[in-house]
Amino acid sequence: MLKLIIRFRPYAGYLLAVTTILILIVSSIPSLPTLKIKTAKSVIRLDYFIHFCEYGFLAFLAFLTFAGKNFKISFPKYFWIALMVAGFAMIDEFHQILIPGRVFNPRDLFSNFSGIAGALAFCIVVFRIIARNMSKQ
Repeated sequence: MLKLIIRFRPYAGYLLAVTTILILIVSSIPSLPTLKIKTAKSVIRLDYFIHFCEYGFLAFLAFLTFAGKNFKISFPKYFWIALMVAGFAMIDEFHQILIPGRVFNPRDLFSNFSGIAGALAFCIVVFRIIARNMSKQ
């Protein structure tokens, strides 16, 4: 998996741009239906999981794009990248107020932030492992 991330890095910036545009396009679709799984006792909304995954992936791409050649990122840089992705998540969620049939949902925003935090933790651990392996070679 680490080799895949290393090989994937040169394309991360392009995928970051495409993913950002796709998120904006999908969140601008009016009256998008909510995906749900109905169980005997409750209803599970899948859109929260989707928000977690899409913003986790977006944050991962942002961290990968701005990682140094040796996959080292300073903590202030991690902070600013996470802050920028979180700002985009907030703008994306607030812009849905202007779309007919869409609303601002604080739970969506929480799912976005959770995905960003998950990607941050993942990248801190994995990038350190990659950097350590690269320095040994």
